Amino acid sequence: MNGSIDALGGLVDAGLVAKSLDRKSRKGDINAAETADAHHECANCGQHLHGHFCSNCGQQAHVHRSLAHVGEEFLHGITHFDGKAWQTLPMLIFRPGRLTRDYIMGKRARYIAPVPLFLLVVFLMFFVFSFVHMPHMSGDSEPLTPTDAAVALAKIDKSLADIDQQMIKAKAANRTDDIAGLKTSRAALEFGRKQVLAREKKDYLKNPLVDTDAMLGEVKDHFDKGDFKVNLGNETLNERARTALKNPQLALYKVQGKIYKFSFLLVPLSLPWLWLMFAFRRGVRMYDHAVFALYSISFMSLLFVIGSLALALGITIPGLFLFLIFVAPALHWYVQLKGTYSLGWFGATWRTFAMSFAAVMTLSIYLAITLAIGLVD
Repeated sequence: MNGSIDALGGLVDAGLVAKSLDRKSRKGDINAAETADAHHECANCGQHLHGHFCSNCGQQAHVHRSLAHVGEEFLHGITHFDGKAWQTLPMLIFRPGRLTRDYIMGKRARYIAPVPLFLLVVFLMFFVFSFVHMPHMSGDSEPLTPTDAAVALAKIDKSLADIDQQMIKAKAANRTDDIAGLKTSRAALEFGRKQVLAREKKDYLKNPLVDTDAMLGEVKDHFDKGDFKVNLGNETLNERARTALKNPQLALYKVQGKIYKFSFLLVPLSLPWLWLMFAFRRGVRMYDHAVFALYSISFMSLLFVIGSLALALGITIPGLFLFLIFVAPALHWYVQLKGTYSLGWFGATWRTFAMSFAAVMTLSIYLAITLAIGLVD
């Protein structure tokens, strides 16, 4: 779906750009180049014009006033993908070292900058995570007896009643974020209720990505029994965390939101590891490491998107997920390290193993930070 949007956006961009360069002005357009004899100045800054672009501010001499251009700007604003995408993405996947090296050395006009690409791919990743789920799988759960089903339904109904009470309080206080989270939690519980009823009828189809009610229910049960002890070093933070654990569904919703909002932390968390690996190498700057990290994380996010879509489509090629989780990242790090920093095979190899360790540590620290922020917010 995203590829179709990108292709459509690129097609619209290409068509409109070609028309703007080749055609004469249409009715309703303002073409400063065609009226140079009268004005000789840019519509934006007033600079004297030579050619199709202003030499001072860079604005096009041809200023559109057509409805089609509104659509072009809308598509471009959503995707941020123009003709550069078809040069950047293949390079990111197959020649990451060349891409990173070119950008560091100033050859940037042909590529999407690392920060916009990072933000776009991270948004796409969490969009896919939110809306794409694993297909239902039959035969991997025992049917429930009427007694077990009644107990499970009673717990779910109690949780639904608690959420309804919290929603009344949230609406009275006009806490829109909490209301949205509570609605999400209620929908998840309703789904779980239907699954319990289906298991009682022996036609249950388990969805391991969506059906988190059992896990969250266990969390709440253990917390109610006093098995969980919260100690964040501050009593105010401890109280907030305890309040969050009373409603695990809402807490999970908040944590997921924080993971997306604070995804930029992956970059500064990665920089110290890269600095250590090149501490004694001359001519390498922190800027180089930042560009490396942004392009690398963008590629890893694309792997996550591919894996999620494969699960959603029921693709079970032997070794696919082993390749996506272990082989593809290692190969990408090796090629990117070797090309970016002009390394030999030995230097790139040991740094690839170091990157694997650094990635695990960085991801663990990042998840711990977002979990803590989500619980105390």
